[in-house]
Amino acid sequence: MAPIDVMQPNVEDELKVSRNLNEITRKTKDNIVNVGHELKAEEFAWYFLFPYGKNGFKEQRPVNITALDYFQFRILGSDTRFQRNDYLFYASFFEYYRIKSTISACGKKIVNQEGAVEDVHLYVKNLRGSAAYWRSALNELLAQIRYLGAPTYFVTFSSNDLDWLDQRKALLIADGRPDVDPSTLDIYETQRLIEKCPVILSRHFMVRVNALMKFIKSNNEVFGGKVKDHWWRIEFQNRGSPHLHMVIWIENHPEFDSEEGKLLLDRNCCCRMPTKEEDPELYELVKKCQIHRHTQTCTKNNTSVRCRFNFPRQQCNETRIVSHSSDDFLRNGGRICLLKRRKEDAWVNNYHPELLRLCTGTMDIQPCGSNEAIAYYIAKYLSKAEPKGVDSGIAQAIQQIQREETDISRKLFRICMKILHERQVSAAECAYRLCHIPLRDSSRSCIFLNTRKPEQRYRILQFDRSGHATGYYSNIFERYEKRPLQNPDYDFANMSLTEFAMLFEPFYPKKVSETEESVDHDAYEERPNTRRPHITLSDKKEMVVRNVPAVVRAPYFIATSDPENFFYSLLLQYMPYRSETELLEGFDNSREAFLD
Repeated sequence: MAPIDVMQPNVEDELKVSRNLNEITRKTKDNIVNVGHELKAEEFAWYFLFPYGKNGFKEQRPVNITALDYFQFRILGSDTRFQRNDYLFYASFFEYYRIKSTISACGKKIVNQEGAVEDVHLYVKNLRGSAAYWRSALNELLAQIRYLGAPTYFVTFSSNDLDWLDQRKALLIADGRPDVDPSTLDIYETQRLIEKCPVILSRHFMVRVNALMKFIKSNNEVFGGKVKDHWWRIEFQNRGSPHLHMVIWIENHPEFDSEEGKLLLDRNCCCRMPTKEEDPELYELVKKCQIHRHTQTCTKNNTSVRCRFNFPRQQCNETRIVSHSSDDFLRNGGRICLLKRRKEDAWVNNYHPELLRLCTGTMDIQPCGSNEAIAYYIAKYLSKAEPKGVDSGIAQAIQQIQREETDISRKLFRICMKILHERQVSAAECAYRLCHIPLRDSSRSCIFLNTRKPEQRYRILQFDRSGHATGYYSNIFERYEKRPLQNPDYDFANMSLTEFAMLFEPFYPKKVSETEESVDHDAYEERPNTRRPHITLSDKKEMVVRNVPAVVRAPYFIATSDPENFFYSLLLQYMPYRSETELLEGFDNSREAFLD
């Protein structure tokens, strides 16, 4: 604490307090306290959490811990006082330290053989939930669609946080009332618990997602076939409660325009309002969760009065697939099918009867068909990031910073802090990011091959403990060149770089550090570790066979505007070689080598 004779600032000089008690505006230009430099800022601000004024993040410890480790242990600990909304948002301060470490590390990425630092890139995609993060997710999903074809179904599940009794029970346990019957809580008490315990809300929703995925992958009868692949993401309704968007690929699923496909479509995508007599449980679920009611989002980005979800939907005597160029396709809001629908079902949203009973919350299911344009639209919808207004505000701020700052490090830091400042985050989303609960998941890994020429690729320097560069880290191109000469199980002589990257990954004797999407083990199902076959490279390093072949993506080049990189990329991906220099030997350019 400061000495008693130190002049204290006048609060009215620092803050402007309006008649609205919740509205406080800072009058001074600079921050009153720099949290990044003040050693006891956390203890002084949260004195009721630190009654002895010690053991905050900046406390001197025998073993140093990262900001992420510290705040995760606070949030996930048994002391639920640290799960307060205000402390939760403060704990997101760990992203400040991640920005600083990223800026210091990005300068180690170099280009060209001479090792000159020609460009410095800040990988903001490491900030989970940022626009760059979801842009990277979009590229990976598009690569998966190009490799696997269009998905079969697009499914959405929303959180029914006010009515789920199992979630109420979890909230009561966190509130210290495990013996209270969750069915006795009214809506106001449930809402109070949800606002009080956003970490419990987020982790419990993830447990439900895991149970859902385990169910549909182990039960082939749910969709009429095996779920071969999937890709999902978590989104937050109006920056509030989480919900799940998912695309799935069903193995050997018949075409939707065939008779067998229409029968499966009628079974999986239902829009019928059942009677109370024939199925009282399903009747109550459809009535409560699946009846569309107009809200402001119905006319979002649309000047017309018509609901963008196309409600009320037209009556149809039988299910039929519509042409993408037909009027029915446009009237149906771009959906590829018209479901069998009675007049009284005009306001019923699509649902899967079995999954609706299982999840007991609002859901939607749509067939994707075989049209890639529809699949790409769904991919962009799935991986949308911040609202457009936020993105435009950030873009304007970045332009101003680029004009003002000359120092690269300061410029990068200010840009990143502006991005952090402008992001809209709910308490539930903050818990997801802080606890590193997965925001997305896929059945396949995605590998990026930088198929430009060697002098145009980035390489990462390797440093010793004293900070001196000792060489480069190995990459996929070097490993491919050092692949075995022969193997009884693989034809390495005729194996292309793309096939090699899909089938193999580096082997590390020690378990690598946790990935960005798998820190909270209690809220995420770990995949079992299985012993996999190894291959030995010519430099005695090892690689292992992937359990599931990966998806490969590469830079996009246009043959007319950049023919050299376009043809070189194709040669590099699909032409077997032992040394990359072999690809252009005897040719003046890559086009000649490709056409030879």
